[in-house]
Amino acid sequence: MKTVLSTIIAICLSATAAYGSQSPTPTGQQADTKRPATQQSSPETTPQVEMKFKLVMMSNGSTKNGFAFSGMTYETANQVKVYVYLVHLGSREGAKKEYDDRLKEAVRIIEQGKIQDKPASKPPTTEDRAVIVLPSTGKDCKEMFTVLATAGTVLRIQQSCSLEAVVAWEKLANRNESVDDRFVVR
Repeated sequence: MKTVLSTIIAICLSATAAYGSQSPTPTGQQADTKRPATQQSSPETTPQVEMKFKLVMMSNGSTKNGFAFSGMTYETANQVKVYVYLVHLGSREGAKKEYDDRLKEAVRIIEQGKIQDKPASKPPTTEDRAVIVLPSTGKDCKEMFTVLATAGTVLRIQQSCSLEAVVAWEKLANRNESVDDRFVVR
């Protein structure tokens, strides 16, 4: 028993000597990870290190008007939640109307404009997108940072108490959609 224990200790000591002591970073990435030099954006909306998100809950149902929706709740390593809702409105006009109605509820509009939506296997489309601030209905924060975007017949709603988290999630989702969009409805 003594030789087994001393063998394990020797292996651990040699591994520590070979690889050094590394403390984990909050996002699970190496501390020396840097953003690509070609990426340009404002420091308030872009995280310096890519955030990791964990899916913690999924739901689906229908709105009071009878439209199908799906909801997902994601969480970052430091427990910031991002709520994602996809409302299937049946037509581009319906998605645009719902987008406009939600814009009217905004306390403040941070960004608004048109974007080029480029899914992997479908033709690119020009869509409406806005980053707005809504009053929070929960006790977690006073205001919710919300990214609204039309996507054909769907309205995408992404919300968080953190502007940084919601923008990081949107970038990750857009990057993933440009690679694999089998589940995107147009």
